[in-house]
Amino acid sequence: MKIVQIVTQMEAGGAQRVAMLLDRALQDRGYDTEVWFLYLKRPTYQQVPNVRVLFPHQPTGIDYVKIAFSLRKLLREVRPQVVITHTHYANILGLSIAKFCGIAQRIAVQHNPVHTYPKIAKWIDRIWGTTAVYSGNIAVSQVVIDSVANYPVAYRNRLQKIYNGIPQLTRQHSLLEVRARWQLPAHAPLLINVGRLALQKNQAILIEALLDLPDAHLLSIGDGELRATLETKVAGLNLQSRVHFIGEIKSEDVLDLLCISDVFVFPSLYEAMPMALVEAMGLGIPIVAGDIPAMREVLGDAGLLVPSDNAPAIAQAVRRVLDTPELADRLRQAAFDRSIQFSVEKMAASYERLFQ
Repeated sequence: MKIVQIVTQMEAGGAQRVAMLLDRALQDRGYDTEVWFLYLKRPTYQQVPNVRVLFPHQPTGIDYVKIAFSLRKLLREVRPQVVITHTHYANILGLSIAKFCGIAQRIAVQHNPVHTYPKIAKWIDRIWGTTAVYSGNIAVSQVVIDSVANYPVAYRNRLQKIYNGIPQLTRQHSLLEVRARWQLPAHAPLLINVGRLALQKNQAILIEALLDLPDAHLLSIGDGELRATLETKVAGLNLQSRVHFIGEIKSEDVLDLLCISDVFVFPSLYEAMPMALVEAMGLGIPIVAGDIPAMREVLGDAGLLVPSDNAPAIAQAVRRVLDTPELADRLRQAAFDRSIQFSVEKMAASYERLFQ
């Protein structure tokens, strides 16, 4: 069986990571799979086999029409039995064209609460999910399901929950080796945040919290539209020596840096099921996160939850972890134990049941 996954843009985001992990897991189960990105934002997966990019840069105007025609042409050539789309634009465009091409299995994946979608995308998604454009519709968490509570019954009846999953993760290199490679201090407390540099991820409040943690360094992994703004903020607070903007890096490097960090700090304003959080859990890292519904669902009591907009509260929670080894050890074990329910094998098996 041929399966194609379609994601809006190529970059190192959570939805992209899910698609790549699902692709590998389905290949291991004997399926012929590919991942297509509608356009290139950053070259994260360009050298990976069975990956295609339909358009070489972020589109504007007529470019969207070119992408639509390229997608229709490819679907007619490849003729997959199943198309799975990730993120709202790919859901809307990809499954519209898949239906036009006569592909029977058309599965949309909702990676965020629907109230966060742009207005026109939210409106079209509601129609497509209520009618037969989506033959299947996946919510990655209960938070997503709750966000459509006032949608038509036909939409809600098609929606089912499949948690994102991660493979078993292990430490590959020593702490000192990794810190030396990335020119990080050998013994200073290291906080880490992984995510797109955007308002949703709320890294600005994390930078402010660092003022109350004078011995700690912050490692920021990811890129995005707010990078220059955040760098300016760091300079204005005279924190350049303690904030390290790493940018987008390979997933194995991300895991290395997670392993050598003391606290994973994640003050997002909204999420559905953040992959970076689950991977931190899988590596047994103490976690301080924003007290939002997705964190309560995914993390539970396996981390410290604090108001996402309160820098002193974030700093206080981090200080508790750094100064209390017993608490840090308890959080490590609790995070790892909870991560076991979010396995890539469970995720792949759940998707497989949809198209079998």
